[in-house]
Amino acid sequence: MTEIAARASTAIGSLYRFFPTKDVLAAAVLERYGARLLHALDELVDRDPPLSPRDAAQGLLDIIQRLRTERSVVLSLLDSGITLPDGTGTLRKALIGRMSQLLSRLGGSPGPHDERAVMLLHLVKAIFALPQDHSLPRPAQDKEAITMLRLYLEHAAASRRSG
Repeated sequence: MTEIAARASTAIGSLYRFFPTKDVLAAAVLERYGARLLHALDELVDRDPPLSPRDAAQGLLDIIQRLRTERSVVLSLLDSGITLPDGTGTLRKALIGRMSQLLSRLGGSPGPHDERAVMLLHLVKAIFALPQDHSLPRPAQDKEAITMLRLYLEHAAASRRSG
């Protein structure tokens, strides 16, 4: 809490007034991150006209890049063993729902348990977790990530249509 107050250039007493414990602070950070992530996915899903798989892949990569720093903070909090209210399960469910909606916009209809949406979420999480490989220029790394996402989106949309 002392380090957080110092980085925020605020008195530790002010920090404790709004966040009496580390758990409350962690829950607030997770809630803010989840809201920003879901809002970004909603904007992507709701684009009109519906996106092509390539544009959807680019949109997902843009979200990953925009929230990368914030995500690393959230992961550090989760790895620290802080006790959170059961918001993480709710966030995961909401993320799977957004992935399912995105796949629906690309074609086909979702099932009650959409395994393609779960796999897309894992793929996005894996790309989020990739470190910057300094032997590969950033544009080349991004191009490969977009290709991977696009290929999966095309596959998932096609397999949804065929059942």
